[in-house]
Amino acid sequence: MNLPEESVLQKTERLALLKQRAQAVLAQADHEASGTNREADAQHLQTLKLLEDLRIYQVELELQNQELRAAQQDAELARKRYQYLFDQLPLAALVVDGQGVVDECNPLADALLGERKKFVHADMRLWSLLTGKDRSRVSQALRSVAAGETLVLQQVHHKTAQGQTLSFDVHLIGLSIDYKLERRVLMLWADRSAELARQADQQFYTLLLDASDAFMYATDTQGKMLLANYALLNFVGRSREQVVGQPRQSFLPLRDAILHAEADQKVLHSKQAITVEEQVHGAHERMDFLTRKFPLRNLQGEVYGVGGISTDITALKDQQRQMLLSEAVFQNSAEAIIITDASTRILRVNPAFTRLTGFSAEAVLGQKTNVLKSGRQDAAFYTAMWQAITQTGTWSGELNNRRADGRYCTVWSTINAVRDAEGNVLNYIAVQADVTPLHNAKMALVHQASYDSLTGLPNRSLFNDRMSQLMSASLRHNSSFALLFVDLDRFKEVNDTLGHQVGDQLLREVAHRLQLSVRAEDTVARIGGDEFVLLLPGSDAPGAQAVAANVLTKLREPMQLQDSVSYRPMASVGLALYPQDGQTPDALLRCADLAMYDAKIEGRNRFAVYTPELSRVNDKRFAIQTELAQAIEQQQLRVYFQPKCRLSDGALRGAEALVRWQRPGNGLVLPGEFIGVAEKTGLLVALDHWVMNDALRQLGSWLASGQWQPGWRLSINQNVADLKHPRMLENLQQQLNQHRVPASALELELTEDALLEHTPEQLAQLADIQRLGVSVSIDDFGTGYSSLAYLRQLPVSVIKIDQSFVKGMLTHENDAVLVQTIVDMAHNLGHMLVAEGIEQETQRQHLAGLGVELGQGFLFDPALDAQAFAQRWLTASQPS
Repeated sequence: MNLPEESVLQKTERLALLKQRAQAVLAQADHEASGTNREADAQHLQTLKLLEDLRIYQVELELQNQELRAAQQDAELARKRYQYLFDQLPLAALVVDGQGVVDECNPLADALLGERKKFVHADMRLWSLLTGKDRSRVSQALRSVAAGETLVLQQVHHKTAQGQTLSFDVHLIGLSIDYKLERRVLMLWADRSAELARQADQQFYTLLLDASDAFMYATDTQGKMLLANYALLNFVGRSREQVVGQPRQSFLPLRDAILHAEADQKVLHSKQAITVEEQVHGAHERMDFLTRKFPLRNLQGEVYGVGGISTDITALKDQQRQMLLSEAVFQNSAEAIIITDASTRILRVNPAFTRLTGFSAEAVLGQKTNVLKSGRQDAAFYTAMWQAITQTGTWSGELNNRRADGRYCTVWSTINAVRDAEGNVLNYIAVQADVTPLHNAKMALVHQASYDSLTGLPNRSLFNDRMSQLMSASLRHNSSFALLFVDLDRFKEVNDTLGHQVGDQLLREVAHRLQLSVRAEDTVARIGGDEFVLLLPGSDAPGAQAVAANVLTKLREPMQLQDSVSYRPMASVGLALYPQDGQTPDALLRCADLAMYDAKIEGRNRFAVYTPELSRVNDKRFAIQTELAQAIEQQQLRVYFQPKCRLSDGALRGAEALVRWQRPGNGLVLPGEFIGVAEKTGLLVALDHWVMNDALRQLGSWLASGQWQPGWRLSINQNVADLKHPRMLENLQQQLNQHRVPASALELELTEDALLEHTPEQLAQLADIQRLGVSVSIDDFGTGYSSLAYLRQLPVSVIKIDQSFVKGMLTHENDAVLVQTIVDMAHNLGHMLVAEGIEQETQRQHLAGLGVELGQGFLFDPALDAQAFAQRWLTASQPS
């Protein structure tokens, strides 16, 4: 009978139970012996069966006990084997519970943990091994590692009693619950201290290599890189992974790689270190190196590669090349080069020095540089030169030197001081170029730049310099001086009539006479074409006026010009005094110029003294000149219209367009204040063009509205300069068409003076204007050089009698005769007459009696703006 599988304990308990039951059956049998035999037999059989079962079970129990003893023996053998392996582990091993209490540890762990304290219930040596952060890490790991899991803590540190810090990797293995009733953890401590030390050493040497500016590298016998430091990697622009294990040609130009490999082969063959110069062409530059190559040997002394240390000598090589170049420059320079010591004793000279001075190198070496002095420059010059060298370290300028043969030469010299790190002078280097011809030419140019080539007098530049010096001296001594500005009268006529050569002769004679008119300490200068100035040091106003009168007298003396023509020069002189009239050269010269201009206005051939009023007038003229250009652009001009009436009955027959300037801040400005300025500044043409365009615009408007009657004419003043424009006629026709004005409604007024210098081209232009249908009139007739022959040549149709004759014709017989003559002359030539400036009825009647057709003036109306003129003259009915 096979019993179910049971443990030894279960089987023992079952055997005891069976014994109890058997004893109970036997007792029951004895008790029931008095029963039937049949029942006794049955009970007996049951007892026998139980006894058999009991016997069988005892046999099985005995067998089980034998197995148990064998298993216990195997277990004890396994335990001893485990304990032996545990003790023999090459790592410190210990078994701990979840709180870090040590159950077991091998001898290495005992040595690591230290001696266990006696009479202590719990073995807590693990925690005494750990401190700080590591204790926390281990504690957390013990709580988190599960049965069958493995957890690794890296770099757990332990400081020994000797003060040495060890580093471990701790492997934690969760043990099965079968090991003990509570969870246990096996800890294996792998000492990494030596490995980490080797890594630290490797890192140190790598950092050391990478910190070097020199290239450090190693190759095997096949030329593949075993090692390369950062300097080399940075130069070739590659990472360490791209270089180590690769041949040189993978990161160096092929030519460089081949040359370097050849040097390596020399080391491998000779097994000796060598020193070579190499070049390396990197990603951005070429460098020169001095390389020490040496064989690499293993522990057996066998050569397995080549090491190299390359030191950058690029700067040194460049310096060598620069020194060779400098020496070549020194020997072949066209300029003389002198090198001295700190005491100016000559140490070296180049061949150009010998060519320049005639002194050989042997003749001057060891001597001081003053052997070259010519004596033509004073001690103050050399003091200033050395002062500049001491303060700035350099000086450049001209030196007058002496050659070996005694001749003088001028050199442009640049001297530089060479100093050491402390600033002490070691040497002086002088570079000299022969500028003798240039110096002579410069002196000639200086004379030309300072003196007038025609008269030999000082020019404007030298005059300004002398006046500045005179002002400084006068300021120091509290004295005054006078300035005369002399301008020849009508000099242009001499040039235009007799030619420029005669004009030059006149200027030279004037210069001579001016010099005779003043003292030796006075200065006479020519500052312009026919402009001269005289500086009179120490002169006051009376003295200067006396000199001015004497100058005019001297100049007026007759002189012979071309073809024995006798000519009396005349001049206008302006006088200004320092310091009251001007305290700068420009200011004083401007005052004298204004005074001279005033003398010309007053009739020429005289002198005038500067007054502040002259400046005010000039400033006003300049302000008008400046603002007038803006006035034209900004439409500040206005056209006014003055009626022209028939003298017989006062009927309107036209008008004259007159310009006014609505000047900001000055009100309405009459043309007398700005026409002259416009003519002198070249603005008159633009002004006339604006007036013409605006007047024709207004006239076109009146024509379109029917207010302007056929036969009436609008007269507009015209500058004779406009006649010189080649497209004047075309422009005029364009303006007439633009504003729809017929040519017959326009009359151009030209002054008599403007027509005095008429040319055939201007006369042709006037004739074309008349053929166009535009009338031409002569304004201010009688004030110029009028003559019948002159009048007969001009293609004009209207003569305007100047208002100055109209004003005096009733009271002055000469004016009456002139008016009568003008009327007769005009009528004889078939011209119409217009009288200007009629203010009285008696004037109108007299002129009408003489046959003058039209007139204008305040008797009829002053000039009016367009609106007022239209209201007063164009809306009222006019007699025919």
